[in-house]
Amino acid sequence: MANFGDIIIEFNEEKGLLKISGISMMEDALEFYIETKSKIDVFLSSSATNLTIEFELTYFNSSSAKQFIQILTKLEGDKGNAIWKYPKDHSIMHDRGKELEILVDVPFEFIAI
Repeated sequence: MANFGDIIIEFNEEKGLLKISGISMMEDALEFYIETKSKIDVFLSSSATNLTIEFELTYFNSSSAKQFIQILTKLEGDKGNAIWKYPKDHSIMHDRGKELEILVDVPFEFIAI
């Protein structure tokens, strides 16, 4: 588990589940997410299991969005899916998830919490 301020990343390789939760607004998102992207590459190359990425964010900035697109792109070609959890009273976070869904060829599930 990596924790940077208000962002928590948990990778459970046994379950094929990567959770990204909290607020992602670090200055250097590229540097922050490089280890996560590397772990995804290793997992996908060495496991027959698909990967589920579960997002539960209350805010993310544009540099984080770029990293999320790169992370999600790794799942294209039936390598996994995304679960987008958002506060039920926060339509902007729902819409931000829909924007990501449009940009990648990955199945999304939206869950209001």
